[in-house]
Amino acid sequence: MRPRSRLAWLVSLSALLAASGCEEPRHVNQAGSNPQVQAPTPEPAPAPVPPPTPERVSHGEILGQRTQDIKDADAERQKGGAQVASQKIVAKDPITLAGNAYVSMIGKTSILKIESAMNLYKANHDDQYPKDKDEFMTEIIKANNIALPVLPHYQEYGYDEKEHKLVILEYPDRKANPPKF
Repeated sequence: MRPRSRLAWLVSLSALLAASGCEEPRHVNQAGSNPQVQAPTPEPAPAPVPPPTPERVSHGEILGQRTQDIKDADAERQKGGAQVASQKIVAKDPITLAGNAYVSMIGKTSILKIESAMNLYKANHDDQYPKDKDEFMTEIIKANNIALPVLPHYQEYGYDEKEHKLVILEYPDRKANPPKF
């Protein structure tokens, strides 16, 4: 053997011997073996995590929070102050871009989820949409157990009865005066 191949062979052999001796001895209590050695008690399974509650949460932390609070879009616009929000990402600086993108995307996915449920409802009800917000809440939101992601403090979900769709309402006065946490 050449010296280089002998060295490679010795390194491989020593690595194999070192790896085989790394396991700790096991003490397993089998039937008929030493009765003084007890088997380890199994740890209890962790309690299942309850699903998020679909109730309105404060507008502090919104990540992972859910709601079923949907306003009447026409009534909110008539009161003044509410307008349908744009679903475009408008941030220009890298600090607020991620937050703005998150808000835009949760709004879009919520609208698409409701749109899908509305199409199923329409297909099952002779090409008719829910007649008002109450029927929308009962037949679409509650019947499908839909809990929408919470929006920032200056936005709310609204149901537009004329268009038969979910919209995101934005309140510029709330946006200009954020709450103090």
